[in-house]
Amino acid sequence: MKNSPGRMFVKKNTVWKHMMLCGAVGFSLMAPLAYAQAIPVAAKMRPKVIVLTAFPPEWQAWTVKKSFQHQVLHVPGLIRPLICNSKDVCVTETGEGEINAAVTVTSLVKDSALDVKKTIFIRSGIAGGVDKENSALGSVYINSWVISWAFGHHYLSDQKQLAWSPPGCADYATLGHCGNYTQNIMENLAYKINPALLNMAVNASAHVALENSAEAKKLDKMFAISAAPKVMVGATITGNDFWIGKANQAIAEQIVRRYTHGEAKYTNTAMEDLGDVAVLSRFGLADHYLSIRGISDVDVPPPGKTEEEIWKTGDLYASALAERNAVIVTEAVIAHLLKGAA
Repeated sequence: MKNSPGRMFVKKNTVWKHMMLCGAVGFSLMAPLAYAQAIPVAAKMRPKVIVLTAFPPEWQAWTVKKSFQHQVLHVPGLIRPLICNSKDVCVTETGEGEINAAVTVTSLVKDSALDVKKTIFIRSGIAGGVDKENSALGSVYINSWVISWAFGHHYLSDQKQLAWSPPGCADYATLGHCGNYTQNIMENLAYKINPALLNMAVNASAHVALENSAEAKKLDKMFAISAAPKVMVGATITGNDFWIGKANQAIAEQIVRRYTHGEAKYTNTAMEDLGDVAVLSRFGLADHYLSIRGISDVDVPPPGKTEEEIWKTGDLYASALAERNAVIVTEAVIAHLLKGAA
C-alpha cells in the first residue's frame, strides 16, 4: 500500500525528531566526557622512602609512631596498608620469606597510584648473627651484599657432613661472565648494594647510640662475646629455611666468599632481602635499596648445647633489642636522606 502525503510527512517529521533527540542525547553524553577530560589526573604519591618490615613485631615498631597515620594507602597485593608520614616516608609489612617480599615490592612498583622511580627502599628488621667475638646481640649491620642461600647444591657428603657446592653458571650467566655471580640472569645469586648509598648510610649512622639490655648481655656472656652493640657493614644471606649450627655457618661463609670473590664476609642471615632486591633489579631500581639488620640471635648453639636441643627448647633471642636498634639506625639514615632531598 502506498503512503499518502500525510503519512509521509508524519514519518519524515518523526525521523527528524529522532535525529534531534539523538543529537541532544549525544551532546549530553559527550559533555560530561569532555568535562571529565578537563579534570587533571590525580597526582601520584611519590614516597621518598619506603621501609619494608617482615612480621608484626617489626611492623609495630613503626606503627606506634603516630606520625605514620598522616596518609594511608591500600595497595592491592599488600597484606598491610602503606602508611606514611608528612615527610613522604612510608612503611609496610611484607610477610616473611623471599616470595612474600617479592610480591609486596612488585605490587608497590606497579601500583598506578605510586611513583617509586626515585624512592629509596629500606629493609629494616632483625636477623640471625654469627658466632664472632665482635658481633654482639643488638648490633646492626648495614649490608653491602645480599646473597642467596638456596641456589647451589646443599648435600650430605660421603663423610656424612653438611656440604655445599656452587651452581654451574655456564647455562645461566651472561655470556662471558661465568664467574661473575652478580651477572647470573636466572638464579638471583648475589646483589652488591649501591656503594654510594651504602656509604651514605654508614656515615649517617656513624654516631648513633645503640641500646643494650640485661637479656642481651646475658646471652653475649654465654657466647663469650664481650663487645657492646655497634653499627657495622656486613653481608646478609637470604633463605626461607631456619637453620642453626657451626656446619651451616661455615657453609654460609663459603657461599658469601664464593659469590663476592672474597670481597665480603658473612655476618647475618634473614629471609626477605633477596626477594626485595631481585624485584627492584628487574625494574632497574636495585641501586635504590638498603638492607639494615639488627642481630637478635646467634645461629649456633651456645657452648654445651646441641642443634637438636635448641630446636626442642627454642633459640635464645634478644629480638626486642635488635628491632629497636634497627629502627634507630634506619631513622638516622632516613633523616640524612631527607636532609639531602630538602
